[in-house]
Amino acid sequence: MTVFDEDTWFLLVQHRSKGKTDVESFSDYFAAARAYNEAEHRYKSQLSSTDADVDVLLVGAASLDLVKERYPSYFGEATSKADRVTGLLNTMQPVPAQ
Repeated sequence: MTVFDEDTWFLLVQHRSKGKTDVESFSDYFAAARAYNEAEHRYKSQLSSTDADVDVLLVGAASLDLVKERYPSYFGEATSKADRVTGLLNTMQPVPAQ
């Protein structure tokens, strides 16, 4: 058993202007890597622009809930940058004063 066997792999394709993220899950790392490469190729023009509208990410985790906890900016409903930043800040825990 390898570290690749312990996680489910989640391919996230975030469409910023639509405020949504497509999620596809894989139990096989190599199938997930192929799907990631295909998504990178499919959205190449939208990924390389200065103000990219699409972001593609492949992550391994025990559950989709854990992915949502670790990558909250991919799952907000915000469509503007200001809305996304505000949403991200709202999910952060305050740091206690020392």
